[in-house]
Amino acid sequence: HYPQMLPSFRDLEPAEKRSVQFTQCNLCFNHGWFVQAEAPPGAIFTKFREALIRDHRSQIGQQDVALYFVHWLTDLAGAEPTPLA
Repeated sequence: HYPQMLPSFRDLEPAEKRSVQFTQCNLCFNHGWFVQAEAPPGAIFTKFREALIRDHRSQIGQQDVALYFVHWLTDLAGAEPTPLA
């Protein structure tokens, strides 16, 4: 809500800000189904596609979707800080 308080975000280009904001949106995407191949592609990606069209009006590109998944992977990696302990 206060982007001016975050210089690293404030100084981004508008397209870059949109990419960062996209990583934080709710897409109703079930990562567990995706990673474990527990559902057919239609069940996994239908809501994802609908959210992209409805909420983002096709302003989201391949690089934004890639950043979304990289963000998810890094989030997942940080969930268990000491896996060998």
